[in-house]
Amino acid sequence: MMHVKPPLWSSLSARLLVLTVFFVMLAEVLIFVPSVAQFRVAALEDRLGAALLVLTAVQSHPDGMVDMDLQRRLLTQAGTLGMSAWGPERRRTTLGPDMPPVVDAAYDISDRPPGQLIRHALAAMVRTEARVIAVRGHPPQEPQTWVEVVVEEAPLIEAMRGYGWRILVLSLIISLITAALVYLSLHILLVRPLRRLSASMQGFAEAPEDAGRILRPSRRSDEVGRAERELAALQSRLREALGQQARLAAVGTAVAKVSHDLKGVLTTAVLESDRLEQTAAADPEVKHVTEGIARALDRAIILTTATLRFAKEGPPSPRLRPVALRPVVEDAGRVIMGQECAVSVEVSPDLLVRADPELLLRALENLLRNAAEAGARDVAVEAAVRGDSVVLRVADTGPGLPPRALENLFVPFSGSARAGGTGLGLPIARDLVQAQGGTLTLERSGPEGAVFVLCLPAG
Repeated sequence: MMHVKPPLWSSLSARLLVLTVFFVMLAEVLIFVPSVAQFRVAALEDRLGAALLVLTAVQSHPDGMVDMDLQRRLLTQAGTLGMSAWGPERRRTTLGPDMPPVVDAAYDISDRPPGQLIRHALAAMVRTEARVIAVRGHPPQEPQTWVEVVVEEAPLIEAMRGYGWRILVLSLIISLITAALVYLSLHILLVRPLRRLSASMQGFAEAPEDAGRILRPSRRSDEVGRAERELAALQSRLREALGQQARLAAVGTAVAKVSHDLKGVLTTAVLESDRLEQTAAADPEVKHVTEGIARALDRAIILTTATLRFAKEGPPSPRLRPVALRPVVEDAGRVIMGQECAVSVEVSPDLLVRADPELLLRALENLLRNAAEAGARDVAVEAAVRGDSVVLRVADTGPGLPPRALENLFVPFSGSARAGGTGLGLPIARDLVQAQGGTLTLERSGPEGAVFVLCLPAG
């Protein structure tokens, strides 16, 4: 089977790369906006500090006065059109032209909430018209002094845009480097192992019987390593189950063939039994024995016929009807006649269950046969009505079930409690009970014996 490689943009690697770049850029944007706002505040504070230095230089002149031309040149060097300064120990002093320019906006950077600073910075970044603004605040060198400057906003905006572009380019470079590193890390730690798991599952699906297709887990101790080990264990169990199913299919085919031949042999035996019964009709003892043989042969023919039907059509459909429970239990008890095991039946003769008598008989026979073969001396069967159900308890005095049998109680070929057992008795019994709408469970098991509980619909 050919596997089409998905487009690059739909792969996990490409999505991880795009998401990593996006999230890193988002983080850089969250850093960029406050940075631009802080750059604007710092530039304005530098203008305030430079203006205060101009004022100090003017006041240091011998007569404290300089001509307007020198003032204009000093203010131009400080990047301002005019200024004023005042404070607790400083009288208000003004430098600049006698006719100050018209101010378009005024800002007080001494009181600067972050949200307001960011709004002012973003508005300045997108502004196209030339403006003259007045800025008031405390210069860094004299926090107690108030300084107000009048400046042209265009040079400040130009510097902000240059700073913004530098931050943007640097952010992009950092984003790409970070994205590449994160992408490589995720690709090595996650994407490649996932591809390996996917390839292993695809290869195993193509040939599950091939042991070489089972994933060999790495030595990683993280979640990926645990996933690899779980997948390898699952593949091993599935391969074993498929092998067992194949063996069971082969056994079923062989049983069907044997049952076909056995049906013919049993039919002949029934005919001979009928002739024997007619010949010895005068002897009551012989007649009783031949009747028992005939019943056993009839049941064997029914069983082989059902086996053939199961091989061709699947499990038989139960024919449910009201059935007296006690006679079925007593008939099942005859399966261990001749063995050193006694069966006591405490079931009311009037108690009815809704079941298929043949399937119920086979299920009980399997339970009683297992108890006798396990070494039980006594088996007690009792029944009680609980609501709309009949609960049948089968308690034996055997040694109980070993731990291995308890772990695989209803698993075919795995739950045998004795050496040489097939492990089919309990799985078959449970399947037969479930086919009739009932349940079969183990109530307890220990040195004093085991107790199985059948729950069937009341009749």
